Amino acid sequence: MKVLFQPDYPDKEFYTIVSIFGRLGYFATTDPADRFDFAFAWQDSTWVKPSPVLEAMGSAIPVLNRRCLDISKRSVEALFQRIFGYSSFVDPFRFQGRCVAKHDENAIGGSIVACPVASVDPSFVYQKYIDASQGDAMVEYRVPVIMGSVPLVYVQRKEIPRDRIKTATQVVHLAEAQDVLSHEEIGKILELCAALGLDFGELDLLRSNDDGSIYILDANKTPGGFGMRNRMNWDAAERSVAIDRLSAAFDTGIRERLVRQS
Repeated sequence: MKVLFQPDYPDKEFYTIVSIFGRLGYFATTDPADRFDFAFAWQDSTWVKPSPVLEAMGSAIPVLNRRCLDISKRSVEALFQRIFGYSSFVDPFRFQGRCVAKHDENAIGGSIVACPVASVDPSFVYQKYIDASQGDAMVEYRVPVIMGSVPLVYVQRKEIPRDRIKTATQVVHLAEAQDVLSHEEIGKILELCAALGLDFGELDLLRSNDDGSIYILDANKTPGGFGMRNRMNWDAAERSVAIDRLSAAFDTGIRERLVRQS
């Protein structure tokens, strides 16, 4: 298959979609005049505007992530609160204890602060600190979502945050979604992604030791993690299995969409 990417293109080898397309033998184009089977709205940015090229296609062919225009933490949290019925956000002027202050924009990071605070940065959000430690590590779940399915989950053991929330992954391994998430949780995750317009992407979530609930902290529509520098510390065999599973889910999902829209 050939896929049109607009307005940008996944030009870095660590993007997950590069590994998937390599495994499937798919090709890509950036030329709307070319022949292609479906399209992908691709822009590695928190906030995007609709692509005129992709909007002109309407519903003639599948256009993945076309409706996913805002993956800011405030937008993700608003959907999370509506669908799950609880929230990770706190009022930093009233909350007592540790919270995480991080930029509303994705991939910038943040720090752990003591609340209440005297002032806030309007470009930041404030979330309660979620204790997801197991022994001497924090367990964070990375949940790929591909066209309404969760083909697997990455279980990452990371350094426990002290001051900064971005910590290094010590080890990652694969798990079946139903082994770490309940049927109800998976259903709500897919509902959130549908509302967000996220056909292809990944979610970061933690399970709180305090109440046992999951908290979705970030959504990523241009996920990475399979680059040659191996920042996630993949075991080679598990990395290959992950790419196989993601590729199969992608191929199945897009072929079903092509049939529905034919």
